[in-house]
Amino acid sequence: MIHAQLLDDALVTVAFLVGVAVLLTVWFVAAAALTHRHERARGVRQIERFLAAVADQRNSPATK
Repeated sequence: MIHAQLLDDALVTVAFLVGVAVLLTVWFVAAAALTHRHERARGVRQIERFLAAVADQRNSPATK
């Protein structure tokens, strides 16, 4: 009976550790995806500002 209890405890411990590993992996993937999304949005805003500045320079009366 003691061997069965040790085996059961070992299996529960392994299952717990696997669950923690999966949870951490999901958390890291989600954090990376959100960071990537934020960086991409920031890059798009920078491009939009640059294009707006170029358009303003072309439309200014000083250059005509």
